Amino acid sequence: MTYQRPPEDIARLVNLKPDPLMLFGPDRNLILMADRPMYPTIEELKEPKLKLAGRKINPDTFTPFGARGYFNPRIRNLTTLEDRPLLGLPDDANFRYFTWSPKGTRLAFCIATPTGLQLWTCREEDLRCTPVGAADLNNSLGGMPYDFVGEDFFVIKRRLQGVDAPAPERPVLGPNVQDTSGKEGSNRTYTNLLQSQHDVDLFRHYASGQLFMHDIEAGAERPWAKPGIIAGLAGSPDSQYFLATYVEEPFSFSVPYEKFADRIVILDRDGREVIELANRPAAEHLPPAFGSVITDRRRFTWRSDHPAQIFWTEAQDGGDPRQDVEYREQLYSLTAPFTGEPEKSIRLEMRYGAVRWCREDLAIIVDWEWKSRRQVTRRWWPDDPTRSPEIIHDHNWEDNYNDPGSFVSITLPSDHVVLLTRNEGRELVLTGSGHGPEGSQPFIDAYDLESGATRRLWQSTPPLYERALFFLDEDPDWFILAREQLTERPNYFLRHLDTGEEIQLTNFEHPYPHLRDANYEKVNYTREDGVQLSGDLHTPKGWRAGQDQPLPILMWAYPQEYKDADKAGQVLSSPHQFTRISPLSPLPFLAAGFAVFDDFAMPIVGEGDEEPNETFIEQVQMNAQAAVDTLVKMGVADPNRIYVGGHSYGAFMTAHLLAHTDLFAGGIARSGAYNRTLTPFGFQAEERSFWEVPDTYIKLSPFVHADKINAPLLLIHGEEDSNSGTYPVQSKRMFAALNSLGKTARLVLLPYEDHGYAAEESILHMLWEMGRWMEYEGPSK
Repeated sequence: MTYQRPPEDIARLVNLKPDPLMLFGPDRNLILMADRPMYPTIEELKEPKLKLAGRKINPDTFTPFGARGYFNPRIRNLTTLEDRPLLGLPDDANFRYFTWSPKGTRLAFCIATPTGLQLWTCREEDLRCTPVGAADLNNSLGGMPYDFVGEDFFVIKRRLQGVDAPAPERPVLGPNVQDTSGKEGSNRTYTNLLQSQHDVDLFRHYASGQLFMHDIEAGAERPWAKPGIIAGLAGSPDSQYFLATYVEEPFSFSVPYEKFADRIVILDRDGREVIELANRPAAEHLPPAFGSVITDRRRFTWRSDHPAQIFWTEAQDGGDPRQDVEYREQLYSLTAPFTGEPEKSIRLEMRYGAVRWCREDLAIIVDWEWKSRRQVTRRWWPDDPTRSPEIIHDHNWEDNYNDPGSFVSITLPSDHVVLLTRNEGRELVLTGSGHGPEGSQPFIDAYDLESGATRRLWQSTPPLYERALFFLDEDPDWFILAREQLTERPNYFLRHLDTGEEIQLTNFEHPYPHLRDANYEKVNYTREDGVQLSGDLHTPKGWRAGQDQPLPILMWAYPQEYKDADKAGQVLSSPHQFTRISPLSPLPFLAAGFAVFDDFAMPIVGEGDEEPNETFIEQVQMNAQAAVDTLVKMGVADPNRIYVGGHSYGAFMTAHLLAHTDLFAGGIARSGAYNRTLTPFGFQAEERSFWEVPDTYIKLSPFVHADKINAPLLLIHGEEDSNSGTYPVQSKRMFAALNSLGKTARLVLLPYEDHGYAAEESILHMLWEMGRWMEYEGPSK
């Protein structure tokens, strides 16, 4: 069939103008703004691609497949609110990878050409743009293909020159053969892996590059460091050394390139290797438990407040969190010129999470444990490794109501990040979501380093919903604020923390005025075992419960595992947030006269030693029953026209609800997995493998229960879904089962689409299929 289009009230929600990119300059008085494109066309999704090592690469341009850029870049002055365009650019240019130089005197970016990315730059004072070499950057693996080195130099990753590409078609010389390693270990169900020697040759060719050091003023550049597959490059704060990661052969056929063998080295300013820090094999055989890591050195990071000191960590439990040890992590450091022995630093009781640097007597380090959902934030004295760290927060991350927030960082002129301090360095700053039973109220707190006390500096107040995005680097009293309310989309302000003075930065209009006055209500209810639940109820403008007829309703959810029933029911949104209507959400059907119960709670609780998935089916039944009973009792839902749907894990849930309840007139399952034996090494929060709990995997496969599905089921899937576990074959086999069993089902495969759908034609057709399935004007199925 040809692509179809839903009614215009729904179709007009698809290609709304998105918010622009906003990239602040280092002095925070200037913002680079650039417009984002709308959805691509199917023709754009037809661009060439190679599926290699877990990546999709456009071989014509040496860029990630499907990458899209920006247009109409300009610089806005926050003092005058004047916009200045960039000058000297090609017509209709497509821009990517904008970056300010560390001091903000220059701006750099890439322009996408038919043959690849070309680096351009300009001075902030005049914005006259010039190209930096040819359109030959190598960006096949994603990430930044260049970086500033101070104000006057670039380091640029270009393609290898004079090297012929392998033939695009694989020569058939014999079978593809793989042998087992004899080692135990597990990996998730990855897609687009290497499968042949020809794939190896292609990956090597398109991933390999040569770094160049480019003198901006002289316009000259020279090869810098050794060529190879360069997966990472990070300069030290003093710009005299660089941490480089080279991917090494042999390449793995079992994991994506991020887990390939690699070498970690430090280079000097001239690109010469100073020291090899690690030479690691492919990470193919990790223990199955969440939080498992390699036993080699890992998580290399420059200390941001030191000229050139590198840190890393090493697991002390064999990389297996199931092992009972006193300390799981030992951090080490090595200081320039990197000729001595590594020095032991802090030890951590749980798995290393993150570090935020500040000064010689202050850093913040986080460690965590999956089994207990515990996260500990500690103060650490980097220059005194013998001093024990002090716990600041010991938090269960499922307990959102008591989340203390996260410490705020700023970016130094060296382009390295350090903690924001106030009151002459005696206070740190925390920002948090402020979740609570009445809804979220984001906040800013000051944390006193001496006493450990916090004081509230600012908090969002109803009927507004406001969020602190980040602070100005040079002035801790000014921060960027996003402000919205139920009927007003987010706009951005520069606000003074103490005086409340504000400068408005944007004035975006309401994107869908025809739905501006739709009704919204946060509905709270309880499932039969006492777990508190909630959901977001949207009804059409003017509709009144108890006075108007009940409505057809689309319920949409995504299951979430918890270890604590009390925390499963916590409210994580605000009734004052703007209702964003994504065409990939269920909300467009408000325009068709439907009620929508969006993000209705679907907790799966497994307390103590009980695993949530042992009672998954029973709990989704209880969650759905409680929601349906509430909506019918409120007079919102027509009991004969209640539909349920979800995407990915929500599709998995939908199939189970149709198999194990008779609550719904039909279901919509997008990009789901329905046979858990095809994801045998775990899925979502399931750590156990199929061979450990085969009965659980079989019971949790909707495919096994296809004979129990009596309500109509619409299956939609991208033909090129690369998400772990949700191969298109999942929907194909589910449809084949339903078809053979005489059930009512429809399978829609969207050409060229991945796990999430991108093309305008695909999204419009998806909405048409969903609406047709629920019958806008026809009788209930």
